[in-house]
Amino acid sequence: MGKDKVDLRVFKTKKSIKSAFITLVPKKGYQRITVQDIADEAMINRNTFYLHYEDKHDLMDKLCRDSMENLNVCLSLNTLDIYTINKEMLTSILDNIFQNIESDLDFFKVMLDLNSQPIYLTEVLKNYILNAFGDQYQEKDMKVGLEYIVSGLVGIICLWIRESNNLKHKTIVEQLSNIHFSNIQEVFFKGRIVKPSATVPL
Repeated sequence: MGKDKVDLRVFKTKKSIKSAFITLVPKKGYQRITVQDIADEAMINRNTFYLHYEDKHDLMDKLCRDSMENLNVCLSLNTLDIYTINKEMLTSILDNIFQNIESDLDFFKVMLDLNSQPIYLTEVLKNYILNAFGDQYQEKDMKVGLEYIVSGLVGIICLWIRESNNLKHKTIVEQLSNIHFSNIQEVFFKGRIVKPSATVPL
């Protein structure tokens, strides 16, 4: 059997497992789901499940990690000169984040289910966004400001995931851009370390 066929089979199996997980959490709650439940819903046997995941916790971790990895492109702030970021850039970054989450919205809704792990997802989202700032987050003059901005952003993202039927992401992006642009400028320009120019000895 060719490698492409094997890869396609693995892809389809993992997709079925993810779909089963998304279906079962709202029905039974994360804590009550068993591997057998997931296997039955995905129409696979337990051995097939264990070829890809150790248990349901490993499944959740890997699904969450995969979804977060898809945000890497729109969170690659290190490729930008953050000190010259303008409102249009910020709006574009925020819009990309929301579009990316919207493409996998059913999964994110499940992760915020009361019987699931909302705190876990919130922390993962926050860490991914903060990591995108790289070493800039470690600068003590910026850390508190960035933590404040990103925590607020993640809170709004989670609110939108829960109420996406009533809240259009374009409207939220526009509001966030208006609210946070001045805050981001303040954090980065206030925290920026300007090296003094060298003096010429007399």
